[in-house]
Amino acid sequence: MSLSQRLFAFWYDKLNYAVEWRLTDYRRRTAGRATGDVLEIGGGTGVNLRFYPHNIDLTMVEPNPHMVPQLQRRAKKHNIELTIVPDYGEALSFDDESFDTVVTTLVLCTVKDLDKVVSEARRVLRPGGSFYFYEHVQSHNERRQKWENFFNPFWKWATTGCNLNRDIEGAIRRVGFTEVDVDEFDLSFKGVPLTLPNIVGVARV
Repeated sequence: MSLSQRLFAFWYDKLNYAVEWRLTDYRRRTAGRATGDVLEIGGGTGVNLRFYPHNIDLTMVEPNPHMVPQLQRRAKKHNIELTIVPDYGEALSFDDESFDTVVTTLVLCTVKDLDKVVSEARRVLRPGGSFYFYEHVQSHNERRQKWENFFNPFWKWATTGCNLNRDIEGAIRRVGFTEVDVDEFDLSFKGVPLTLPNIVGVARV
């Protein structure tokens, strides 16, 4: 696991560079709207850092130790004070109702237990708090679902754990938020005959 974590950390920004310009609006609609005490689950290399407001208290959960040096460098570059905690999203070490905002971007496709992570996000939010998310998801189209299920084992292996076929919106709706607001869209890539269904939105306690 350590080798795959090291490789994932090394290649993450390089692989992300080609599509990152397409994601700016969705990061603004998630990290950019955070308020108060904020938790990001899966901080990675800190791609969201430049979008966060400066009047927040930011904590990031990142279990991959090879991501942390890049995360720290990026926080320093953007002059952001940051607490990094090596938790997994399935077992957050925070008390109930510890945060005003929870954020995930392109993380829930990789976690081991999707329902548990979403449940934990709900648990640590205070009354009136918001869970902002941007994720790629399983298609609603049954034919596309068959292809996603067929290719998922190879995709998961090639991307060190990413899944094509997760019903992330369903998991968010099942966990007991009082309100869930979701926009759905397909993200295409220049020169690649493939689109990925995406969602961006907010769930409120």
